[in-house]
Amino acid sequence: MAELQKTLSAWRGAALFINIVLGAGLLVLPGLTVQKIGDLSMISWILCAVLASPLFIIFIILGCRYPGPGGIASYVQQAYGRLAYIIASLMFLGAVLLGLPAIALTGGYYASNTFGGQPHMHALLILGSVLLLNLQSVEAAGKLNQWLSWVLVAFLTGLALLSLFLVSNEPTTHSFAMPSSFSEMKMIWVAVPMIFFAFTGWEVGASITGEFKNPKKDLPLAMWLSFVIAVALYLVMAYVVQRADLGNAYESPFATIINNHLGAYGKNVVGVVAITLIFANLSAAGWGVSRMVYSLAQEGIAPPFLLRLTKGQPYHSLVSIIFIFSLVVILDWLGFMGVDNLLSLAGQNFIILYGLSALVLVKLAERLLEKMIAFLGIFVCMAIVTLQGFSIIYPIIILALSVSTFFLKARQKKARVY
Repeated sequence: MAELQKTLSAWRGAALFINIVLGAGLLVLPGLTVQKIGDLSMISWILCAVLASPLFIIFIILGCRYPGPGGIASYVQQAYGRLAYIIASLMFLGAVLLGLPAIALTGGYYASNTFGGQPHMHALLILGSVLLLNLQSVEAAGKLNQWLSWVLVAFLTGLALLSLFLVSNEPTTHSFAMPSSFSEMKMIWVAVPMIFFAFTGWEVGASITGEFKNPKKDLPLAMWLSFVIAVALYLVMAYVVQRADLGNAYESPFATIINNHLGAYGKNVVGVVAITLIFANLSAAGWGVSRMVYSLAQEGIAPPFLLRLTKGQPYHSLVSIIFIFSLVVILDWLGFMGVDNLLSLAGQNFIILYGLSALVLVKLAERLLEKMIAFLGIFVCMAIVTLQGFSIIYPIIILALSVSTFFLKARQKKARVY
């Protein structure tokens, strides 16, 4: 059977992780956080970085120990068996098949505001471009994603520094405060679930660990590099937004900052940055998700035609997921979805997957320190779920489908034996 090529170095892997993690929320969440908790905004971003750290370390430990295209699902199978693998796999697909089209739609709305036109058409064009990039040879696609990542980081760094310069002579709208009472601590904690989703993405990246040339050496370096770059950008942009005078434009803080100083060019600059960011994000995420689908086909859960490789790429997996993403965009166009609903349903699945990863390390930990990190990760996930709250119907449907698939496959295997 053809195997995925091992083409990722530490630098190229870091580029893919950065593209996956840095999403459009980076341009929105700092403003929404200031709107929600004002002077306490900056400390809430620092707290989220601290809370995300144990979950991030869990992915490094498991990725080095069990590299492969299966990602979180393969870790779960190592610890808890076949049924748990199917549950985790379908939970992951349930997240990305809604969450990534929502990101494409966000890009469509930015493109519509910047260039005009119908946002859903722009979203479909973005998805088509993602498919074209990832259908290049695995070597060429890896290089393109790497260069796209550094362009993205340069764009965001430039936007952050320009915004910092522009607001430096303005009077400070919000001071930078530490919580001084229990009520203020509670305010920060309530804002955590919203901010925390800026720190998701490495769970998608877990599906590319098997393509590192030397996973035990290159994977930790790639992940730490991406984490440091992402957190640094988050904190700088959170600082800028907290300091700026946004009026009531909390949903588009950087467009407001630049527009206040540079006129109409501000909207166009931020629009181009946002579209580039979203394209890079979807391109890298599509790479990771296609590997996950490929792994499901290897395990006999997904149809075998998804195993076909062309130029080292899982060709049919890529085409299939982009088709489904496009279908979700079209359904939203027809009024059956809604970006907020898509993100909400996807978000709850990602938190469940983080918790499952922590449970894996509880069982497979080889040292006491690893077990302590795992329990800390479980606590973080439980706390966020408690604060966020979610509709239990969607994960229950996925759970029922997983159990049905497990017993169907078991029955088919038994029939073949006889």
